[in-house]
Amino acid sequence: MTATFPVAVLGACVVAAAGAGAGGGMYLTQRGVESVVPVSVDRAATATTRAFDELKIHQTKSATEQEADGEQREVEGTAGDREISVTIKAEQTNSSRVQVVAKKSAVTWDKDYARTILDRIVAYSR
Repeated sequence: MTATFPVAVLGACVVAAAGAGAGGGMYLTQRGVESVVPVSVDRAATATTRAFDELKIHQTKSATEQEADGEQREVEGTAGDREISVTIKAEQTNSSRVQVVAKKSAVTWDKDYARTILDRIVAYSR
């Protein structure tokens, strides 16, 4: 007897193969990577700054917003020909959703470099 299974098409994000021990895993998005990290927004933001320093990313912007569903931070920078954007949103008590995008041009993104940055953020969050 042969069983058939439907194939699901995933739109905005696809589960990536493991992710540096980050909370529930690392996910590829259309433009980068994201993960839920089991730390506060403050701690994730501090880890982002350390990751930028280590990877020689020049920070160009940092902003904090208080939204109805919690705090959100945006950190931006440049590294060579890439524009880096990190968004950190409060997910639950002491958890943050961290999204990293490494833009190379108006229509291309470097997901491998974004993953490297997110790996460093997760490592420094511990």
